[in-house]
Amino acid sequence: MPSAESAASPRRSVLRWFLLAAFMVLAYVGFRLFEPVLVWNIGWRELPPSKPSDASPDAQFIDQAWREVAPQAAQRLREAQARMQAPAISAAIAIDGNRVWAGAVGFADIAANQRITLDSRFRLGSTSKAVTAVALGTLLDAGRLDIDLPVGRYLPDLPEPLAAVTTRQAISHTAGVRNYGLCLCFPVWEHLNRRHFTSVRDALRVFENDPLQFPPGTGFAYSSYGANVAGAVIEAAAATPFLEYLDRAVFEPLEMHGGGGDLADADVPGRVAFYETKERRYKSAFAVDNSIRWPSGGLIAAPSDMLLLGNAMLDDRLLSGATRKLLLTPQLLADGSANPQGYALGWRVSNEKKLFDGSVITRMYSHHGTAVGSTSYFAVYPEFGLVISLMMNKGQEEIAALASEADALVEIYVAERRRRSQTPP
Repeated sequence: MPSAESAASPRRSVLRWFLLAAFMVLAYVGFRLFEPVLVWNIGWRELPPSKPSDASPDAQFIDQAWREVAPQAAQRLREAQARMQAPAISAAIAIDGNRVWAGAVGFADIAANQRITLDSRFRLGSTSKAVTAVALGTLLDAGRLDIDLPVGRYLPDLPEPLAAVTTRQAISHTAGVRNYGLCLCFPVWEHLNRRHFTSVRDALRVFENDPLQFPPGTGFAYSSYGANVAGAVIEAAAATPFLEYLDRAVFEPLEMHGGGGDLADADVPGRVAFYETKERRYKSAFAVDNSIRWPSGGLIAAPSDMLLLGNAMLDDRLLSGATRKLLLTPQLLADGSANPQGYALGWRVSNEKKLFDGSVITRMYSHHGTAVGSTSYFAVYPEFGLVISLMMNKGQEEIAALASEADALVEIYVAERRRRSQTPP
């Protein structure tokens, strides 16, 4: 007759295997939830050396009418790549509707030893909001959208209280919609999303049942999800998938051949590889699916594409003057006070942009963006008819450093323009 101890032995063995399996499952789930943090210190390599200071950019366009200042711009771009520790950096400038200079330096893909070109496409991050605003403007001009109606009129299945906000509030960050947070998903941070959403309306399900942060119109809280609401309204009003409508209404009319969605499930021609860098070392950026934020931060383009969008905000080639004025009017709060960022409808507007250490103060409208493995600077200077776009395939939490490089390029061309205006014919 077997002893009690021998009978219990198989049960202990089964329990050990059960506990080991449970541990393995929990370890896997924990890894997936916190993967970006757990792998952060893995895979760093030395950045390839920059080109010598006397080398030309890997790619460059020079308008012969502005050839005198092109070497200054090219030198500044090379120096910017070194200062920013960017695998690649690309810039373009337009004046009076014409591209006057563009340059690109570095690697579109380090592993493939592929150099950058002027057509290489970067993630725009929140610069996407300016593109979405222009798409919104096309519907306004067509009389197909009223931005002061509750968004529930266009999205009837949207729950309250989100259904009660207006498109104007949603795209100006005055709706009270929350921004990215945590989720029960892999990974746990929404801004590092890996889920795929088939439409902008589908992506709203991430937050559509959450409470608003304040009564709509009474406060200001920057929210990419708010801009997604505006994108879903565009999708509904146009009766067309959001990315298809952008192609038809914005990219094709303006000949922005590099504009489009950052598609995680497709090999997108010309799209650069994305990186993080620190201390002259680099690693590939965490893989994400930007279908969670196409209207607010999920588009790609080349800098020269963005010049065409900026030019369209300086004349009537795409939008009426009244609509452009509406898009560029900073929104007041319900009590009549100004919002703290000079935020209009998908654009930030400043009448006090300082150049040349403050000796020139001018008007600027802009939208910059940070993305996973990419950073974008985009601005329009109407007084000088100037548009600039500057991008790099390196993630950057703060835009200030890239903004400083953009300002230096702007000052090169503004100085030359002012010199010419003061020179007798």
